[in-house]
Amino acid sequence: MNSGLLALLAGPFAALGIAFGLDLPDHPHAPAMLGIAAWMAIWWISECVPIAFTAMIPLFAFPLSGVVEARILAPKYMNSIIFLFIGGFLIAQALESSGLHKRLALALLSRLQASPMQLALGFAVATAFLSMWISNTATALLMVTIAVPILNRMGEERGNKAMQPVAVAFLLTIAYSANIGGMGTPVGTPPNLVFLETVNAMAPAMAPSFLQWMMLGVPMSLAGLAVLFFFLRPRLAGLDWRPSDVSMLQRERQALGPMRREEKIVAWVLGLTALAWMSRKGIQTDAFNIPGWASLLPYKGVDDGTVAIFGAAWLFLLRGNDGRPVLGGSALNRLPWDIVMLFGGGFALAFGMQHSGASTWLGGQMGFFTVLPLPLMMLGIALSMTFLTEITSNTAITQVMLPILAAAALTNDMDLLMILLPATLSASCAFMLPVATPPNAIVFGTHQVPMKEMIRTGIRLNLTMAVVVVTLVWLLRPLLGGS
Repeated sequence: MNSGLLALLAGPFAALGIAFGLDLPDHPHAPAMLGIAAWMAIWWISECVPIAFTAMIPLFAFPLSGVVEARILAPKYMNSIIFLFIGGFLIAQALESSGLHKRLALALLSRLQASPMQLALGFAVATAFLSMWISNTATALLMVTIAVPILNRMGEERGNKAMQPVAVAFLLTIAYSANIGGMGTPVGTPPNLVFLETVNAMAPAMAPSFLQWMMLGVPMSLAGLAVLFFFLRPRLAGLDWRPSDVSMLQRERQALGPMRREEKIVAWVLGLTALAWMSRKGIQTDAFNIPGWASLLPYKGVDDGTVAIFGAAWLFLLRGNDGRPVLGGSALNRLPWDIVMLFGGGFALAFGMQHSGASTWLGGQMGFFTVLPLPLMMLGIALSMTFLTEITSNTAITQVMLPILAAAALTNDMDLLMILLPATLSASCAFMLPVATPPNAIVFGTHQVPMKEMIRTGIRLNLTMAVVVVTLVWLLRPLLGGS
């Protein structure tokens, strides 16, 4: 029996075994809920069926088992956090289709080329910045297409063997910076949005604003880049640097010509949307209070999803030089609907866990966590999530783990954010295997990065970043409020 068929059967059998084998008189629907959660976790982690199909299991399993009525459950599949993702993805599409992302990358790279270290820094900063707003996959593809011709030219002049350490350093810089940059904003990577919805469901008063997230996420990204350069710097030492090595960067930038109308529209929409996200809730501290613009509106209820869709709407209305809208109807077809369904299934799962009392019971069973010092507990969570995401989707694993960790934290009167933030941020820190993240796979696919080099560098980054994540969460947690 192959592993796929084994996982296919293990899911429903685990659900039946838990549902009928566990007796919880105080929470009669909790056994069925826990069984369904185990079923979904097995199928998500093994990917024996499409992840979007697994996400739809609650739509029939919850009503049939009495966990939640279908009419109550269905709206969980299309909530405000999902619209934040959709709006952000549409803006990211416009950034790519207009070519603005390439212009931004080349503008930075053409200014940082005085040495191998400076150029590598340029690739790292450009990649991390772009991955805060567009998918890390698209970012890595763009930067690899820029880097590979430069590396090939240098290899022809110096010999491929002599250039291999440099090529490895540059390509790993791109892959790892794409993952690290995603931590900077709530829309940078799906696990960040899973975190926001989990906190909104479990403890709405503690949910950080867009700006509050960036006050933690941007320093986290910068620290991650610093750690990355600490490990990769020796590979770039001693390289004879020639202006001709990077002359093609200037040529590519000049070939783009002046900014087109479409690029200017996308730049304005992205800039104003980001500003609206960051200023919506304002800043509140013990010393001062700067209100956000949402507090000035006559009607309440505006959130980051509202801002995302409003910003994206302009891309369908404003037209470029050719008279066509910046985004057409095909943009909606290109949305990653499987990820949208995955979000919805995870949010439905979290709601079912809370509604059935399963989260309360499960949190009580995890009381043994409270005997550990909080920093050690956070480090254990960070390391567990880091290595789990080496072998499975970081979105799927956060959908499974965050509601469980949240239940444990709330049941045992622990700071919810101190538990969930290390788990969420560490889900972006899988650097060891090509299958861990799309950027890892992309650079491995260039055939210039040996597997052993990725593993050797990646495992050191995995371990170091777990410590960095815990340290920065510990230091910067007060900036997020709600404690």
